[in-house]
Amino acid sequence: MSKLEKIAIKNIKGISNKSFDLQLFPNKPSILVAPNGFGKSSLACAFNSMNNARIDLAECNHFNKDKAKKPEIVIQFDGTQFKATENSNTILKNLGVSVINSHVVPDAKKRRIGGFTAVTTSLKVSPVVLIDNIPDKVDFSYKYSDLKTEFGPSGKALPNASKLLSELAFVSLIEREINFSDFKKKLKYKNPITRVVEEINTFEGTAVQIQARIESDLLDQLRAVDALKSLADLIREYNDTSEVEAYLLAWQIAELSRNPDFKLAIEYRVYLNEKLFFDELLSAADTTRHKIKTKEEKKKQKKRLVVNFPDADDMSNGQRDILSFIAQIQRSLKKLKKQNCILVIDEIFDYLDDANLVAFQYYVTQIIERFKKQERNIFPLLLTHLDPGCFKHFCFNKHKLQIRYLNRDSELNEPVFLKIVKNRKDQAIENELSKYHFHYHPHEVDLEDDFQRLNMRKAWGKSHSFYSAVNQELRKYLESREFDPIAILFAVRIKIEEIAYGKLANQEQQTAFLEEHGTSKKLDYCHGIGMDVPESHYLLGLIYNDNLHWNNKRDYSTPLIAKLENFTIRKMIAEVFS
Repeated sequence: MSKLEKIAIKNIKGISNKSFDLQLFPNKPSILVAPNGFGKSSLACAFNSMNNARIDLAECNHFNKDKAKKPEIVIQFDGTQFKATENSNTILKNLGVSVINSHVVPDAKKRRIGGFTAVTTSLKVSPVVLIDNIPDKVDFSYKYSDLKTEFGPSGKALPNASKLLSELAFVSLIEREINFSDFKKKLKYKNPITRVVEEINTFEGTAVQIQARIESDLLDQLRAVDALKSLADLIREYNDTSEVEAYLLAWQIAELSRNPDFKLAIEYRVYLNEKLFFDELLSAADTTRHKIKTKEEKKKQKKRLVVNFPDADDMSNGQRDILSFIAQIQRSLKKLKKQNCILVIDEIFDYLDDANLVAFQYYVTQIIERFKKQERNIFPLLLTHLDPGCFKHFCFNKHKLQIRYLNRDSELNEPVFLKIVKNRKDQAIENELSKYHFHYHPHEVDLEDDFQRLNMRKAWGKSHSFYSAVNQELRKYLESREFDPIAILFAVRIKIEEIAYGKLANQEQQTAFLEEHGTSKKLDYCHGIGMDVPESHYLLGLIYNDNLHWNNKRDYSTPLIAKLENFTIRKMIAEVFS
């Protein structure tokens, strides 16, 4: 199976020199997580700056705005390196690439008022260009009477193809599926079909009678002409017609395809079908009052199809982002034609509401299914600063989801305290471990022999000794020394529970507290009996509620360290232990 192994970027926007070891499989959603300021948008900028020949980077997007620092992008794909520089690009020769990002930009307007200049600013959504060059309007040069004459004496048996050729969806279908150059080949098409037509012209009778003779005498010969059969099969698939009529309609389209304007007429109808599809899609997703739809605009000597949006202030963030995303998806699908493609989606979904977040995931999965059906590969790279665990409505299939933390330190050692997570399901100690080590309990349990058996530090087997060990790591953390992130999680959880337990009035309440499963539920119990639980103790659930169940494919440290390094989080934890 194909694999996107590494991406390396030099001297683009906020990235001086970074390499990301991804090891991603195709046709699965891939979430690349990093904190704000890390360089996610720089990564998107890098991909967006490539054209077929080279990297074309705006001066402001050079690292430190220094044009002397030459940009470079390297992608390692299936063991092969592809590179883009200011002078060359082997990436786009081998991989399709498209970027979807926010189209919200600031807009400043100046006005002269009484000799002074007043500047007003607002946010606007820049247009999304769906089609860069609209084809010229060209009609099929189809004349039913002329083709009947061309066919010969039995031409009256031909059904009229005018309605079929007016169907935009049908024309788009045959444009995708049929190789019209086959109809110009003598051995494959011209010679065998000429013999069949000559025989049909020997038949006498009405149109219905001639079609009946074709069905009884010549259908096998027509089926043997592969190029015509492919077209006739599509006609029958699209239109409820007899097999004979399908072949007679196919013959007319094949004859028409030899006209020099045929390809141009096809292109124009495909464009009209795409425009209709875009408008229907936008209309279905549009919950604004503005009736957003496509528009043809002339730019220089070309006409292009764009989606214009009202000012950002006239739409909700969710409406704006999902409509812009849908429009950009369609542009990307037109652009991504290669066997292996990369779709970069830069922080589009970070601020969507629940319903639009589900809609976003639906469209991403639709893209994946489309590529799978075409037996092609796509790598959707979703850039975000949010840990996927924070999304209540993050619904991608967890078995297919690929999560990578871009700020992961490859040299970081595995946390020592992670061993206790690895062994929490050991049947001999599972219940005691959960009760006395993973949560606060005033009584100490001694599991030293089991800890030694499981190659964990023997002293940790005594639960209160374990509390002391995690608190030692907590002091290192607060003093900005090297620390074990898993130990901090344990320390915060245990300390908050200990504080709450110490405020309980009697043994009945203490017993009920200890029987609750999970720190949040324990705090809810305290709140329910009238205790004043500090709000920060709930907020730190971001740390202590981390799922501590073992998965050997999961990176436990990187997302936890990112949270712990936040200044406000550190301050809140310090207050708990003060």
